[in-house]
Amino acid sequence: MDDLTARDRAHLGAIEATFPGWRVVVDRGWWWATKHVPPTPEQRAAGVLHQFARQGPYEMVAALTVQLGILARMGAA
Repeated sequence: MDDLTARDRAHLGAIEATFPGWRVVVDRGWWWATKHVPPTPEQRAAGVLHQFARQGPYEMVAALTVQLGILARMGAA
């Protein structure tokens, strides 16, 4: 994660501030999100992931937004 550009660091900080229920790291060019609290069986059945990767910050924001939407529909966001 030390080889991030200033822009990537800014994206990472903004993503973590916007989605506090997730830890986001960048490893070998991939952006990984891990949910702080593992999803319940019901959340998993609805499509909530415990961990996933995306190729960049914009893709990560899109995926986290989907995850937040699922949780919100379940009343758990």
